[in-house]
Amino acid sequence: MKRIGPLSRIALLKHRRSAARNLYRRHEKRRAAQMRGARRENAHRAFVARHVVRRGGELSAHPILLPALVSLRDNYDATVASISEIRAHVLLSREPVMLYFDKVEELEPAAALMLTAEIYRCRNLRPGRGKPLVTGNYPKSRNVFLQLREMGFYDLIGVRRLEEIPDGRDQEDRPFFIRFRTFKGVDPEFAADFCQTVDTLSVKMGEVALGRMVGALKEAMGNALEHAYALANLYPAMSGRWWVTGYVNPNSHEMMISFFDQGVGIPRRLGPDLFDLIKSALKTLTWGGSDGHMIAAATELHRTSTKLGGRGKGFRDMKKFVDTCDDGELRVFSDRGYYCYTRRNTHISDNSQSIGGTLIEWRVRHASTLEVE
Repeated sequence: MKRIGPLSRIALLKHRRSAARNLYRRHEKRRAAQMRGARRENAHRAFVARHVVRRGGELSAHPILLPALVSLRDNYDATVASISEIRAHVLLSREPVMLYFDKVEELEPAAALMLTAEIYRCRNLRPGRGKPLVTGNYPKSRNVFLQLREMGFYDLIGVRRLEEIPDGRDQEDRPFFIRFRTFKGVDPEFAADFCQTVDTLSVKMGEVALGRMVGALKEAMGNALEHAYALANLYPAMSGRWWVTGYVNPNSHEMMISFFDQGVGIPRRLGPDLFDLIKSALKTLTWGGSDGHMIAAATELHRTSTKLGGRGKGFRDMKKFVDTCDDGELRVFSDRGYYCYTRRNTHISDNSQSIGGTLIEWRVRHASTLEVE
C-alpha cells in the first residue's frame, strides 16, 4: 500500500474541506430556494382567498389581479400598474406571473393591445423552462372572453381559444374587431387591406382620402422601425416590432385603429433641442418641456421649418381626417405624456406612470362619402 506524503495529505484535507463547503453551500442554496418557494405559495394562497378568485396555474407564480375596467381612458393608473407589474417581474426578475382575469368586466381595445403586446414580449424574451413565465386564467365575463377571442388575443400569445364555446352575442350595432397583429417594419399590404375594409364596411372614402389613410398608417408603422428603438431602454425590447388592432362598425359608420410599440417614447426621441425649435417656429410660449407637450410638438412637425422632410406627415393626415369627418379623435400616449386632438378641443397632460412605449389611437366616424383636401 502506497504511503501518502505530508504535502499530499495536506492537499487531500484541503480538497475534502472544499468539497464539504461546496456541498453545504449547495444545500443552503437549495434550502433557501425552497423557503422562497414556500413563501410565494403561501402568499399566492392568501391572494386567492383575499380576492375571491379561481386559483389556477403554479402557486409559485406571482399573482396579478387585472382591474375590473381595463382602460387607458377611464382607469389609466390601475391598468398601467398591472401591466408594469408583469414587465418588472418577468423581464427584470425572471419570475413567473399568473394573471387573474376574474374581475375584468370591460376591456378597452387600446388597453387590450398594450396588455397583449406585453404578454407577447415576455413569453418570447423570457420563454421559461418548459412553461411560459406568463400564464393566466380565462375571464369570468363571457363578453370579455368573447371579445378577446374575436380580437385574436389567444391566438397571438399561443393559448387555446376554446372555439367550442359559441358566440351568442347580438351582431347588430357593435364593432367588428380587426385581430391583433404584430409586425417588424412597414407592411403596405396590411395598411391597404385595412383601409379597403374600412371603405367597404364603415366609412366610404374618395380616392384621395383612401390614399391618405393608407399613407398615414404606413407612416405610423415606419415610426416604430426608424425611431422607437433608436435609443436604449430600461427593459429588453423586440427591436422594430409593433402591434396593431382596430375595428369597423357598419351601423355607426365608424372605424378605429391602434398602434403600439415598446420603444423609448416620443419625448426621448424628439429631444429638447428639436422641441425648442418647433416651439419657437409655432410661437407657442405656453408649452413647457413635459412629455405631453413633447407629443404635441411631434404632431406639429409638418407645420414647422425644421427641414426634417417627411416627418410628421402621418399625424398631419390623421388630424386632417379628424377635422373633416362628422366625429373623430387622435389619442397619443407616450412615456408619461398624453395628447388628444378633436375638431373642437386639444387636451395635453402628463400621467404619473409611463406607458412603456407609444400608443396611437385614431378614430373616425362619417356617414357620407369622406373627401379630404
